[in-house]
Amino acid sequence: MSGKIFAILVIVVALFLATASFILPTERLHDLSWMGMFFRVMLHVLGVGALIKYLCTWK
Repeated sequence: MSGKIFAILVIVVALFLATASFILPTERLHDLSWMGMFFRVMLHVLGVGALIKYLCTWK
């Protein structure tokens, strides 16, 4: 149950950031840049984790 809540929370935050980056002017996007950097770094971490899981779980 908590996994679903976390997934919904992440989706809501991602939709908020996408909407904000589309609507806000460029000057205001600087306030959201720390959050964008977090997701940019996490993408690589999650990618490496998925690759390790794929390589280590074989049947």
